[in-house]
Amino acid sequence: MANFVDEYERQLDDHNRIILPSKVRDIISETVYVTQAPSEKCLHLYEEKEWERVSAKINQLPTATDKNAAAFVRLFFGKATAVTIDKQGRIPIAKRLVDYAGLGKNVVLVGANTRLEIWDSESWTAYQSGLSDDIMIDGILKYGLNI
Repeated sequence: MANFVDEYERQLDDHNRIILPSKVRDIISETVYVTQAPSEKCLHLYEEKEWERVSAKINQLPTATDKNAAAFVRLFFGKATAVTIDKQGRIPIAKRLVDYAGLGKNVVLVGANTRLEIWDSESWTAYQSGLSDDIMIDGILKYGLNI
């Protein structure tokens, strides 16, 4: 399973494609999955093994008896797209996903451990500026990470 770190400034081309950094391409397979982030106006990019792990978790939801679980499954998978990395290292981003995340020409790929997040550059800057200076220490204490 890939672990993603770092931030990568990129640009969407006229065909809504992003060139993945070689560091990223070196640790993933040819197919990746892109879907809407459930809590932020950005996109999540999963490599194939992580997508399978997440899918297995989601498949355990009681979709036959819980309308919210069924709606979540429909949105999560229905808004997702599987894409193949081309020979130039590019992936296409579906227009509906570009629109959802408000992606402009300049984007940032943000390492988020088992996935990459794709943010509009201005949105990423605004998001970070809204965070408390103590967010790291608060998280360590709140979640008992002891790191």
